[in-house]
Amino acid sequence: MESMIGVINYNISNFSNEELFKWCRDNSVGYVELQRKDVWEDIGKPENRIRETGLLLQKYGIKVSQISSGSDFLQKTGDDLNRQVWMVGEMCKMVKDLGFNQLRIDGGWPKKGVKEEDYRDLIMKGVSKVTENAEKENVYLALDNHGTVTNNHVLLLDILKTINSKHLGTNLDTMNYRWYGYAVDELRDIYRQVAPYTLHTHLKDGTGSMGTYKGKVLGEGEVPVVDAVNILKDAGYRGVWCVEYEGKDGAEGYKKSVAYLRKLKL
Repeated sequence: MESMIGVINYNISNFSNEELFKWCRDNSVGYVELQRKDVWEDIGKPENRIRETGLLLQKYGIKVSQISSGSDFLQKTGDDLNRQVWMVGEMCKMVKDLGFNQLRIDGGWPKKGVKEEDYRDLIMKGVSKVTENAEKENVYLALDNHGTVTNNHVLLLDILKTINSKHLGTNLDTMNYRWYGYAVDELRDIYRQVAPYTLHTHLKDGTGSMGTYKGKVLGEGEVPVVDAVNILKDAGYRGVWCVEYEGKDGAEGYKKSVAYLRKLKL
């Protein structure tokens, strides 16, 4: 099995966890990134599917590379922000029961009642607090370049450098920077800047930005995927090469993208 190639449970198919793990085994994919809802659907209730998920992972010989917490620190009140911090803290404890120690976190999403000039301070406050918890639990956090806030790589790097913890890095999504609006020619330099902080990847391809964006199989879009891989290798990246595909025919697109990665002999 290709132990360092993975897929994210997103747009792959309407799979249950077991069906996804079986698909991974049958396609020689060793790792999977899960979403919070895959293991803990309602944060207002203590019930979760950690034990059940762990047994299924063992059954199919699959490992988890990280779980996306779905965090959002752009909150109107301190109580709402603290609830996000609490949720990530609880997940820091849960993930270790699955035999790994990494979460993906998001900075947050614009919303009414939250001023743009407050974005940096709110994200800095939230990420600082969850990083303190992660350090105590020996869990690593990968801040995603996602949406219209942390796809600003200057802001993302500011957060990482200011907090300055080995337990905080980034999830490098190769397409999201292009989706945000950066020109293709700018992507390589951005990858070089974030590569030393990269804890996890979303190798994703496509064309266009925002309203013109179309997801593509790896190697069929305009993202310099090979350059991204080489830049990460040069920076010492040793993590999972995780495919994310946002085009049509999800499972087939993932299968073709995995085949493309295998040709790169990672």
